[in-house]
Amino acid sequence: MLHTHKRPEMLTLTVEHSDDIPLLIAHMRRMGIPHILDRHIPTRAYWGNLTSGWTAVVWLTHILSCGDHKASTIQQWVSSRLGTLHWCIGSEVTPIDVDIDRLHDLLIGLSRDHQWQAIEHDLNRHMLDTWAWVIEQIHVRIYEGRVWHISPNGLFLVNQPHLWRARMSRQPMALAMLDPLNMPLVLYSFSQECTHPASFYDLVERISQNLPPRRYRFTGDALTAVEFRGAIHQHNHEYLCLLPDSLSAPDAPLDGARPACRLPADAHDPLASPSSDGVEWLTPMRVNLNGSPVVWNERRIAIRSPNHARISEEALRARLTRAQAALLAPGERKRGKRRPRTIEALREAAHAILDSYQVHGLLHLDFDEQIEERMVRRYRGRPTGVRVERDVRMNVSVNTDALSRAVHSLGWQVFGSNITPPEPARDQMLSLTLPAASGFERLHGRPISLAPHDVHSPELESGLIRLLSLGLRTLASLEAIARRRLIEEGVFTLSANQDNGRSASRITGERLLDAFRDMTFVPGFHHDPSGITPLSPLQQRVLHLLALPLEIYQPKR
Repeated sequence: MLHTHKRPEMLTLTVEHSDDIPLLIAHMRRMGIPHILDRHIPTRAYWGNLTSGWTAVVWLTHILSCGDHKASTIQQWVSSRLGTLHWCIGSEVTPIDVDIDRLHDLLIGLSRDHQWQAIEHDLNRHMLDTWAWVIEQIHVRIYEGRVWHISPNGLFLVNQPHLWRARMSRQPMALAMLDPLNMPLVLYSFSQECTHPASFYDLVERISQNLPPRRYRFTGDALTAVEFRGAIHQHNHEYLCLLPDSLSAPDAPLDGARPACRLPADAHDPLASPSSDGVEWLTPMRVNLNGSPVVWNERRIAIRSPNHARISEEALRARLTRAQAALLAPGERKRGKRRPRTIEALREAAHAILDSYQVHGLLHLDFDEQIEERMVRRYRGRPTGVRVERDVRMNVSVNTDALSRAVHSLGWQVFGSNITPPEPARDQMLSLTLPAASGFERLHGRPISLAPHDVHSPELESGLIRLLSLGLRTLASLEAIARRRLIEEGVFTLSANQDNGRSASRITGERLLDAFRDMTFVPGFHHDPSGITPLSPLQQRVLHLLALPLEIYQPKR
């Protein structure tokens, strides 16, 4: 008798890379991004599972996640993480929910100015109510047109050296961030390629509306525009900015023509020296804003940064060394090398070298010509004669007096401010010479799942940049929460912000997210529970610093 056996059912297990997805979704839910966007951007009837707010959250999670993307689009990324997204969001997510048409609808909703202003206002109010950060200083940066573009494989690229590329953004924008949190506060789009004085007044008005009424201090490279400084002064705010190089020549103040007072060196700065003091004078300013003149006296403060002076002096001496070697090269005797035969030709070549190295007046050039007559014997049809040979030489030496004057003029920088003396402090001004606060540059190379031809209108460009500003807000809030917790625990001090060689600035959102790399999630089969990689002590510590519960990495059964 034959016995037949029933073939057992095949069991298929799917392993998903969850990584930092639960952390990002939980934090953006805490920030109120999905609910605020749903309040101001209507969800269309055909959208299906995800609302406009949750579509933005899923898209931002794909952009910000430090997990393994392998150059996948958001549709491929969602299809390989269906269980993780369903568990984190609470509703089913399919690749159709993040199709290109849904993404376009979201960007168009973000591009409408009245909706975006309401979204920013609600996000800022929710942020201040939730964390109650102390706000004293605002950093404003202007991104001109043609700063960013999309690569053919869908990567967001910022500050590329190319002068023009297809689908390169042409709309200038101003990003106002809370300093030193680097938290985006207002993203303002200018109505035209060149900024207008009235736009600066509207920008300051927008920033003031998003903050509690008080006097704030403005910094940033956007303040090089005198209209912006006038708008800040008109709104009764303070500003402090580093003026351009064309205004930073210290000749007039250093000669004592108009110095008002002398700033003492900071005793707490180890690089300060008696020669690193500064001078101050007043400059009358006048701008027209909205048809009315704004008049005030701007304080111009010239100080010498020892660190900047040292670096500039090293660069100057290195240029002098290379220039001396280049000046001696034309006179060298080498086989097959043509040397200048006249002093005029040698002098012309020397001045070209001085121009290229920018060391005019710092080197002494002594030209010498030696004439030698040599008898040439008769040879065949050539008669006996005298050949005159000219040998031109050049001696190069350093002009020590001019070099000392040039070294003394290095490191001087001029700042403009309307702050009442005795502020600002010297260290506050020197901090403006450091690299600019991080902005869209930290999103360089991130996958946005859009091809260059997908962003084909100014509305989509504006909506994309505004969506990415929400990503910047997410990263900045992560690191701000972690840093404040470390300060409360005494790991870092609020004043020095540096202990035992470690700095709180190393605690970035990217490093926090990278701690959750290689977290895997196994969806349950039938009635079996789901499984996820256990949290390591480091990951538990990160969740503690971010004030997020461990339950966000415990799948619901």
